[in-house]
Amino acid sequence: MSDIFEEVDESLRQDKIETAWKRYRLFVYGGAALLIGAVAVNEFVLYPHFAEIRTERAKAFESAATQLADGDYTDAEAGFRALVEEGSSLSPLAANYLAQTVYEGSGDAAGATNVLAETGKADGTPFERGALLKAAYAKADTASLAELETLLGDLKEEESGLGALARELIAAKAYAEGDAARARTAYNRLKFDAAAPQGVVRRAEIALAAIPIPAETTTDIPAEEAAPAEASETTEETGQ
Repeated sequence: MSDIFEEVDESLRQDKIETAWKRYRLFVYGGAALLIGAVAVNEFVLYPHFAEIRTERAKAFESAATQLADGDYTDAEAGFRALVEEGSSLSPLAANYLAQTVYEGSGDAAGATNVLAETGKADGTPFERGALLKAAYAKADTASLAELETLLGDLKEEESGLGALARELIAAKAYAEGDAARARTAYNRLKFDAAAPQGVVRRAEIALAAIPIPAETTTDIPAEEAAPAEASETTEETGQ
């Protein structure tokens, strides 16, 4: 009897499958057709289109870089600025070159710094973080230590070469503002920072050798308390 029941159940399952297939097969065919169509559009329409755009951007960047190398600053600036304004993945790199072009072409340090500051992001791509660090270097002479720390944001905490450079800049600014203790602490950490480039480590060692160790702060002792202490020392020395 159990075999018969199993056959009946199997027949019922097959009937249900056939009924469901007849009811939904058009949707299945349609979904498959849409999937195939999407793959075809991506493969034969969208991918070639975006590949062409990327190629055009690369050619525009190469052309602007060549113009910069040749000293044609006007055309180079126009080319790099157009790439920056596109907002593509190539824009942060173009912004770094645009800042260089603006500075070399017209000596406009403020304009170059603004380009870097607008592009820089502490949590962005390497080119965006590099732009932020360059902007901080450009502002180091005029900005306060607090302003530099705000500008650098999380970059100064990052365990990377760029992060070590940011920490080095903070240490130098601290010393420039007279905080030798903080500067020495920062340079000591950089000296043993595994992420710091060798150049940063060497400069940290040079700075530590040059910056005097701050004198320890002593607590002022009232005169009436100091006198008995001196008398006690005299007694110990004479034995009387």
